[in-house]
Amino acid sequence: MPEAAKGTLDARALEELLAREASYRERLALQAALATRLGGYSESLQRMLRSRPPSRAQLTSTLLEVAKLSSSALGIERTSIWLFDEPHSHLRCSTLLLHGAAQPPQSLAIAASSCPRYIAALHEAHSVAVEDVYRDARTSELEPYLRANQIGALLDIPIVIPGALLGVVCHEHMGAPRIWHREEIEFAANVGSLVALALETERRLTAENLAHGTEARYRHLVESLPVTVYAFDLASARLEYISPRAHALTGWTPQQWLQVGPEHWVERVHPEDRALVQARFQPGGLTGTPPEITYRIQMPNGKRAWVRDTCSLVRDPLGRAIGLQGVLWDVTSQIEAELQKGELERRQRFMLDHADLHAVMIDNAGLVTFVNDYFCSVTGYARESVLGRNWFELTSPPLEREHMRQLLQLGIAAGQVEPRMEAPLFTANGDKLHVLWTNTMLRATDGAVLGVLGLGVDMTQRIRLERELLQQTKLESLGRLSAGVAHDFNNLLAVMLVEVERMGRAYDARDPATADTARAALRGALEQASELTRSLLLYGRKEAAKSDALALDELIADSAKLCAALAGDGLEVQTSLGAPQACVRLDRAELRQVLLNLVGNAADATRGVGRRIRVSTHLELADAALARRLGSEPGSELAVLTVEDDGRGIDARTLSRIFDPFFTTKSDGRGTGLGLALCQSIVSRARGFIDVHSELGRGTRFSVYLPRSARPADRNVEAIEMVAERPSQILRRAHEHTRILVVDDVANIRNMLVSTLLEANYRVFAAGSVATAAQILSSQAVDLLLTDGSLPDGSGVALARSAKHLQPQLKTILASGSLSAEPGFDATLWKPFDSQQLLRTVADVMGEHPL
Repeated sequence: MPEAAKGTLDARALEELLAREASYRERLALQAALATRLGGYSESLQRMLRSRPPSRAQLTSTLLEVAKLSSSALGIERTSIWLFDEPHSHLRCSTLLLHGAAQPPQSLAIAASSCPRYIAALHEAHSVAVEDVYRDARTSELEPYLRANQIGALLDIPIVIPGALLGVVCHEHMGAPRIWHREEIEFAANVGSLVALALETERRLTAENLAHGTEARYRHLVESLPVTVYAFDLASARLEYISPRAHALTGWTPQQWLQVGPEHWVERVHPEDRALVQARFQPGGLTGTPPEITYRIQMPNGKRAWVRDTCSLVRDPLGRAIGLQGVLWDVTSQIEAELQKGELERRQRFMLDHADLHAVMIDNAGLVTFVNDYFCSVTGYARESVLGRNWFELTSPPLEREHMRQLLQLGIAAGQVEPRMEAPLFTANGDKLHVLWTNTMLRATDGAVLGVLGLGVDMTQRIRLERELLQQTKLESLGRLSAGVAHDFNNLLAVMLVEVERMGRAYDARDPATADTARAALRGALEQASELTRSLLLYGRKEAAKSDALALDELIADSAKLCAALAGDGLEVQTSLGAPQACVRLDRAELRQVLLNLVGNAADATRGVGRRIRVSTHLELADAALARRLGSEPGSELAVLTVEDDGRGIDARTLSRIFDPFFTTKSDGRGTGLGLALCQSIVSRARGFIDVHSELGRGTRFSVYLPRSARPADRNVEAIEMVAERPSQILRRAHEHTRILVVDDVANIRNMLVSTLLEANYRVFAAGSVATAAQILSSQAVDLLLTDGSLPDGSGVALARSAKHLQPQLKTILASGSLSAEPGFDATLWKPFDSQQLLRTVADVMGEHPL
């Protein structure tokens, strides 16, 4: 290179060097001046912080001025302040200065995860001076932001306070790379320190304001609580603090309480509770008393209040007890509610224990938690043996227990149970009761299901009575049917009886012996038929047939041969009579019918299986259960007829229906299903009942319970039998002056009555209806009216009453075929009757005597 050219280059380089040096010196001078101003800002900020807390606007203005100074001193176009957010996940721009003017930060943010080397550099150095941001590894991660803002060099100062990195002050050189001098770095570091001081001051003032606000809020909260808060100093034995609520609770203001000792508080406590409160204020009092106690105090209005005192010890740094802090709660309403609840529960328990209801509580698992006295007395269980047991073991058959348990679990899960249901209840001795349960869920205060309460009404007696009523209704219907048939049958028997006697008298002259034999045979058959129809008539009646007391053992003894004949060969009928003096008020034919029905059924059930039928009687005193069934008083004497066999036995399903009319297990057509229904009807009318016990394969026992009658039987059978045996002894005299009106709608009966009376020399008038009889009574004087009870156009009873009104001296006889006794008649003839009974009754009514 020519020397001249070389000299020219050296001169130019020298000029450039001198220019840079001059520029550098100017910049240093500017920096020195700005540093002086920066120092002034720092002193001013510190004075401001010492004199009064700065506002947020003042701090923002100060930071902006510092940024302007820094930008001017370093000769850069862009200065910004970035702060970390709360989770330190992002750097967010809070202050931005561009070309000396403040700019909105426009929500600028950089994720810390996108520039880990840059974030690490901020933590490790007091400054990050980067000459070329695109080649430096610390800033190359920020390339998108740098290129977007045409930044070539950075001088970033971390904002650091003790123990924390708050953010960074960024001096951003726009354009080509730039070398940062030591003086510039130190100046920038001072700027960063000033920013850190401002931010730390802001945080401290915020914390102090928060603390002051928290204390005020805490005091306000304590004094607004519906409780009394107190603090007690153990050294001085005085209250240090008590909240204003004490005035409403005790009548004393907090100032009054702070001037007195604890003895004044103790004086307001109920005498029975003072010892426990006094112990609180003794040295080490809390170690000997529970931290929470409840006691009564005297209110200003003279009433007593309940308070709950919760207290704790206050200790110094060395662990020594220096005071007490506590809270007084007015729990008067709660305690009174608990007392009322306890009294209510006591009353409810008393009601449950004394009500004639089964009361049972079970938990969610089905275990019994409560039973009342009535349950124990009726079932025979001891309370201790029931509590804790599974309820379904007591109430459900084995095959149904799991099903019932599942129903309970489903009900508890759904929050409701079946409100009303019928379920069996087995007593301690195995008896089955029918109980109607009313069920209610038991819940805790939070609504959780605790179990079920069941109140049960014993329906056993009611169900039995309903069944008996239903059966009685069936029997009445059947009785009305049989009564109609028997009435007509009685009329036919009456005709046959009289005609047999007439035929007998006709044959007396020819062959007296043969006539007597035939008469006796026919008469016996007719009397048996008469007894059968009489039983049918009694079948549907609600009241027992009119009868006097009947010796029970005497009838059993008289019927022994008949029972043996009924049982047949191969079966032994044993008789054991244990009630020789016992009488029962029952018709003889009915009682015999009950006996024969029971023996016949026993024979059918035993034949081919067992060998023995036992008929026995005994006396028994009625206990409470028997007395309830009989409607009598406990201790009354009962006569019991028992028919027992060792036959097949009866299953439970059949046993429940054996008294139903027309129900029979005999498939060969021999059974009508009326035998036991008739027995029950007869016994019920006599105010008794039939008890049945049976076991399959072991036999059956029927026990007939009847009230004992003290009066011995008084029958007039012998006189009737004497007349029957000596038909020639008929009362005779001239009756031509006795006028008798016979009224009957059945021609055969009417003709039989008329012919019999005519043969006895009575004057007889006959009528087949009420209308015809009334015409005769209105035109003829009559001495005796013999009328049937039921006539086609009216009632024979009403006819007799009307006739008595017309002719007061008239005698009346009712000829009844339905066993319906009517008052007002001089005598009643029960159909069928023979001529001797007819004539004797007429003679007795008319006061006639044998010649």
